[in-house]
Amino acid sequence: MAKKIIDVSEHQGIIDWNRAKSQIDGAILRVGYGDNISSQDDWTWKRNADECTRLGIPFGVYIYSYATSMAQADSEAQHALRCIKGYKLSYPVYLDLEEPGTQSGAVQRANRFGDIIEGAGYMCGVYANLNWWNNYLSGLERFTKWIAQYNNTCDYTGSNKDAWQYTSSGRIVGIAGNVDMNHFYRDFPKEISGGKASASKPASAAAVQKVTAPKIIYGVKTLHHGILHDVDGENGFAGYANDAIVAIKIGVTQGRVEYRVHCDGRWLKKVSGANWKDYTNGYAGDDVHSIDAIQIYYYTDINKAGKYYSAVYKVKPFDRGSYLSAITDTDFSNGDGNKTAGIFGTPFTQLVICLK
Repeated sequence: MAKKIIDVSEHQGIIDWNRAKSQIDGAILRVGYGDNISSQDDWTWKRNADECTRLGIPFGVYIYSYATSMAQADSEAQHALRCIKGYKLSYPVYLDLEEPGTQSGAVQRANRFGDIIEGAGYMCGVYANLNWWNNYLSGLERFTKWIAQYNNTCDYTGSNKDAWQYTSSGRIVGIAGNVDMNHFYRDFPKEISGGKASASKPASAAAVQKVTAPKIIYGVKTLHHGILHDVDGENGFAGYANDAIVAIKIGVTQGRVEYRVHCDGRWLKKVSGANWKDYTNGYAGDDVHSIDAIQIYYYTDINKAGKYYSAVYKVKPFDRGSYLSAITDTDFSNGDGNKTAGIFGTPFTQLVICLK
C-alpha cells in the first residue's frame, strides 16, 4: 500500500504537527534552497524537524536547487548535510530539480550531489516533474525518483518510480491552506532503519580511517619521441623539452577522471579512459596535431577516499621557461568548461597533474 506523505516548507507556515500526525504516514521537509548560506535555510525547517522527531513522525528532506555549476552542486549538498546533522532521517535526502535555466548539466550535477550525500551515509533521491524526467534527466537511474504530475495517474515509465506527487492542493487538519500530497510506494523507513538501503547510515569514523588516498597516473605521446613513460601526481612531469605533445592519457586508482584536449583549432571529445590501445576512450588527442590546451575534472569515490579531491594541473607552452598558472577542476557542466590550461595556438611540451 502507498504511504501518504506530505512535503512542506515555509509556505505552509507554522504547522500543528500534533493534529497533522494522525492523517499522514510521514513528511518530506524542505531544508532550504541553493548554496550553503544560512540565510537560505528554510525558516521553518528546524521547527518542523524537531516536531517530527518529538512526535515520531518519519521524515526526509529536500533542497531546492539553483545550481548551474559543479561548485554550486557541492555547496547545495553541504547545505543539506549541515541542516540534517544530528537528525535521524527515515526518508531520503532529495534534490529538487525544477528551476528554469538549470536543465543543461543537471544530470552531472545531480550525480555529484548524490556522491556527496551518499558519501556522508544517507540515501539520496531526485525530485522533478514529469517533463524534466522525460526530457532532461536521463542518466539518473542510480537514484530513487520522486515524480511530480498532477493527474489521476503517474505516467512516468522509467525505473525507480518510488514516489508520486499527485497534487499541490491537498488539505490536512493542522496546516493552514494547501499542501503537496504524495504517494510513496517504497517502505523507506523499514529499509533505512533496517540497514537494507544503500548508504542508509553515516559511515563510522573507523571506516573513514581505513580509506586510502587516490592517485593519478598519466602519460603523453610527443611528436618526435612517441609514447613516454607514465608518471604519477607525486613525481615530476610528463613531456619532453621542445617536443610538442600530440596525445595524453590520464588514469586514476579510485574515482573517475574526465578530460579533453584542444588541437588543430578545435576541442576533441571528452574521454575518461587511460589506454593507448583504446582509440575511442583511452586517451585524448589525434596522434598528429600539437595539443595547445587541456581541461580535466576528477570525481572522487568518497567511500574509498574518505574526503574529496580535485585535479590540479598546469602546462608549460613551447619556448617558455615557466609553467602557466595551475588550474583546478574544469566544470564541464558549464558549457564549454570554465577553466583551461594552455594558450590557444601555442603547443605545450610539459604537463603536471596531481590530486589535492
